[in-house]
Amino acid sequence: MLLLTNVQPTSRSFGVVVSDTGGSITSVLATLTILMPPSIRVQPTNQIAEIGDIVTLSVRVAGTAPLSYQWLFNDAPLMGKTNTNLYLRNVRLTNAGAYRMVATNIAGSTTSQVATLTVVPAIFPKTSGTNILLVIADDYGTDSNSLYNTNASASLPPTPNINSLYDAGVLFRNAYAYPTCSPTRSCLITGRYGFRTGIGLTINGPYDVSLQANELTLPEILTANPQLGYRHASIGKWHLGEHPADPNVLGGWPHFSGSLPCCLDDYFRWSKTVDGATAINTHYATTDNVDDALSWIKKQGTNSWFLWLAFNAPHEPFHKPPNYLHSYEALPGDQTSIDQNPRPYYEAMTEAMDTEFGRLLGHLDRSNTVIIFIGDNGTPGEVIQPPFRSTQGKFSLYEGGIRVPMIISGPLVADPHRENTNLVHTVDLFATILELAGANLQEALPANIISDSHSLLPILTNGPVTPRAWVLSEQFSDYTPLPPEEQGRALRDDAFKLIRSKSGEEFYNLLADPYEATNLLRNVMTPEQSSHYAALTATLAKLQNVPQITSFSYSSNRFAVSVGYVQGVKFSLNRSSMISGSTWTKVIALSQSNNFLVTLTDPNPAGTQYFYRVSTPSR
Repeated sequence: MLLLTNVQPTSRSFGVVVSDTGGSITSVLATLTILMPPSIRVQPTNQIAEIGDIVTLSVRVAGTAPLSYQWLFNDAPLMGKTNTNLYLRNVRLTNAGAYRMVATNIAGSTTSQVATLTVVPAIFPKTSGTNILLVIADDYGTDSNSLYNTNASASLPPTPNINSLYDAGVLFRNAYAYPTCSPTRSCLITGRYGFRTGIGLTINGPYDVSLQANELTLPEILTANPQLGYRHASIGKWHLGEHPADPNVLGGWPHFSGSLPCCLDDYFRWSKTVDGATAINTHYATTDNVDDALSWIKKQGTNSWFLWLAFNAPHEPFHKPPNYLHSYEALPGDQTSIDQNPRPYYEAMTEAMDTEFGRLLGHLDRSNTVIIFIGDNGTPGEVIQPPFRSTQGKFSLYEGGIRVPMIISGPLVADPHRENTNLVHTVDLFATILELAGANLQEALPANIISDSHSLLPILTNGPVTPRAWVLSEQFSDYTPLPPEEQGRALRDDAFKLIRSKSGEEFYNLLADPYEATNLLRNVMTPEQSSHYAALTATLAKLQNVPQITSFSYSSNRFAVSVGYVQGVKFSLNRSSMISGSTWTKVIALSQSNNFLVTLTDPNPAGTQYFYRVSTPSR
């Protein structure tokens, strides 16, 4: 007989050898397995949270594997909550109560102590006017939101907080942007199309184009009009220049906190710039953006505010966010898995952004805040969802590249939870935000500045609306080579769309062919089609930079003319002996740029009478 005392959890084999003078024999092995029932080593603790917060309840369990777990809420099992960590995202008052976890294995089960969650309303002061929040999602197209995409083959992340804006707002079905980040942000902050600002492609380095100091920006107008009573700040992605002072100096933001370039190297370790000072930050970027937003809003007290919050998410690098922010916990986190199938990681990043957005919403007075949510361009081709093809996403002038989600919610919205099919553009948010803030656009904008922005306030209030006849998108660069099919312009009216790129022309009836499968120019067009094609062609020809002559002079046998500087545009000086003549000769002119003026000088103006004109190349 073998007597074992004080046994511990183990699995061991035992045998006996019997010997006498005639020899020995060994028994068969007997396996002894000592099972350990579950025991709670770390108990969940009571917590107090504000509405919108993210709560994590955790236990640590010892016992013989395998162990299974089940969380209970007020003694009822929580479906799908079968891990040692329980994540409650964007808690509500209904989440308050008693939580316990039951751990089970072959040897038995045990139940944790009760952890009580108390949920209290967020406290926020009443501001003097209506607050304005602009939220920009990066590389987030209509294909990735369930309010826009109902295709059965599409895989879509849960975005309950973004979608909740629709309940108290207007969902815009035909909202357009640029194919990449920087041009969209430029038109948002200036109210001007890219061909006017010179920004037609994503900015990729410190020596690339950037927002110019001669552009009048939205925050500069708010600063110049203190009687409006709006404090304002930008948090998150900038991407209009890479000098640390650019958001404050060129953008005009009194406060900036976020990242400068096109994308982060690592969401968990990134360069963060705060009002001109840059340092390494190891806080998860999406969470950091919302932390900064909440901190800044709290500091405003009872003052009205406008906040520009630009998430980096779900822009690459694709990765697995912290588990408490999303429901894709089972995803492996290694780079090989991400490279082989990036879409689930894009979805996890999107849900993480939505979770943090929900945390922000929980701390806002939504009865006194207008919230504008947009995507800055289409979804990247490697993760875009049906019905779009991979060639119709970001960097393309197709619908998947330039039509974006846009929802505006808030107390000024009449008849909320409605859709609008008017043609609108992200450039229109410039005038919309200024009008929401009480600015008079005619007084705020100098007469020499051409604005392309149309306020959307009449749509929000259900007032008289003068609809846009067309919307423009474009992609160009004088510095970065582009494939021919990606360099061009797109113009659409209510029904038809013209794409003119370096590879040719395409013309679609978007009402009959919303995913641009049939180029109408390949066949004989109907009279209706021909009429729309001619009108769009004529409009596109007019959307060019017209040189703005500021002065001219003739002295010392030299003629000089000065025009307003436009980034990336080369001006030419031409002369003719007759103003109505068809023969204009290009002058080999001296060119000088100074203080946002370009001066062209004809050093040899032969003859006694000549007429001059300044021209620019067509986009």
